[in-house]
Amino acid sequence: MALPDDLCADLAFINGKVFTLDGDDRIVQAVSVGNGKILRVGSDDYVKESTGTRTRIVDLDGKTMLPGLIDSHMHPGGSWGAYLVRGVACGPHFDTVEGLLEVVREKVKETPPGNWVLGYRMDDIKMGRYPTRWELDEISPENPLYIQRRDGHNGVANSLALAAANITRDTPDPHHGKIERNESGEPNGLLRESAKDLVYHIMPPYSFDEFYRGLQIVFDECISLGLTSIHASMVSPLEFKAMQALKRKGKLGIRVAVHISGRDEGMVEGVIATGIQTPFGDDWLKITTAEWVFDTSTSGRTAAYYEPYVGEPDNTGILLYDQDDIERRVWEAHEAGIRVGLDGIGDRGIDRCLDAIEKALERQPREDHRHRIEHCCYVTPAIQDRLLKLNVIDASATGFHHDLGDAYKANRGEESMRYMWPHRTLIDRGIPAPGHSDASICDANPWLAIYSMVTRKTSSGDVLYAPEGVDPLEAIKAYSIDGAYAAWEEDIKGTIEPGKLADMVVVDRDPTRIEPDDIRNIKNLMTVVGGKIVYEG
Repeated sequence: MALPDDLCADLAFINGKVFTLDGDDRIVQAVSVGNGKILRVGSDDYVKESTGTRTRIVDLDGKTMLPGLIDSHMHPGGSWGAYLVRGVACGPHFDTVEGLLEVVREKVKETPPGNWVLGYRMDDIKMGRYPTRWELDEISPENPLYIQRRDGHNGVANSLALAAANITRDTPDPHHGKIERNESGEPNGLLRESAKDLVYHIMPPYSFDEFYRGLQIVFDECISLGLTSIHASMVSPLEFKAMQALKRKGKLGIRVAVHISGRDEGMVEGVIATGIQTPFGDDWLKITTAEWVFDTSTSGRTAAYYEPYVGEPDNTGILLYDQDDIERRVWEAHEAGIRVGLDGIGDRGIDRCLDAIEKALERQPREDHRHRIEHCCYVTPAIQDRLLKLNVIDASATGFHHDLGDAYKANRGEESMRYMWPHRTLIDRGIPAPGHSDASICDANPWLAIYSMVTRKTSSGDVLYAPEGVDPLEAIKAYSIDGAYAAWEEDIKGTIEPGKLADMVVVDRDPTRIEPDDIRNIKNLMTVVGGKIVYEG
């Protein structure tokens, strides 16, 4: 007997292989949803009991369904969406400087003289070197030109850009930064960390329209990849306004947990002044974190380690805040009831992050604070102990392994790979470690990172300490259950169970029944957000 229309499911998926990821890791045939939430999970017959005349029934034809995937740290606006609207892609696919220069040359031709030109996603490792200011001068003689490295921590500028920033041979290195120079002491165009801000911060600021248009492009791509939720890192005030505008107009499309930017002076302080505590918002858009980029980039040779970089005995990296400064910021947020996320990549950087969090917890203990270390790459046994003791989340840059792993090995040496993203150990020790891409720094496709978590392989196929590999379901849980926990959302998402949000994806093959090397080829066929099919491949 069919249910009355007002009680029946809106949508039912049958004849599938549904990985619930519940406490028993049940695999079932079918799921029904109504009013944006999951109604029933089980056999085809059981689920069909919840359908009626208005229910749309989707035959999965044996395909695999998973909980909606969650990327726990990416930059959808300022380092991705706005770049897509304004800039020119300078990588990471170029393997020669000449190829990059040719693309930028074409962008310059269509740019009015005097206007800034912005390049992004440059990869010096793949090209073998950075372009020099003089090479940039040749292709952009009338336009200030700045090209950002893919990690966002280093960049190269032409002479007009350097002049606009008043950078000359007599300019000293700024605090927490370095101006690279040639043999005669002349700036060669390469600017590291706070030195690149001398140029980057005098470029025309991004507009509301650039964020508004760029975010829609990014969110559509994320949804097509099977991401139903993202944690948006270092969100500026204008980017947050654009997100709110998209939500009001029903164009958000994806669920967003916002990390407000500690780099935008006054933003965190303003949130504290309002009395807001985290998490704050609804199922679509909420503030969950105040974030500071404290540590930097291993692939760019600036992240803070105790031991120097390969071939650079005097280089142990750069931290972007003085310790007393970051400890003050963390304490003020913690005292106000706001969770912090501190970027820590190298062991020295992670330790200094944990020092700040530990001091705040000593002054005001809080059991379920869920403070995070963003990226948390080089996780030595001593750091693992501290993460457990302080109950801090390892927000792991799993996407780095695939896209940047070769650079990590070249810059830090093979022995150190034992403790880079050590997920086997993290899982065994019970340390929460949600995965993320840091897109657009790395590819937003979650299956590339999941592949590397299982195989420990980089994009080139090099294996970085195989014993830290995990099984496919464990890797998927880093992009579902762990991601939900990292935003206080484990009660509403991360698994396929009755009462949870109806966020699910359908993929073209069973990740547990294919060769590990084939995981990177998994394709998303369908994305369901809030009980609505929002993407079909």
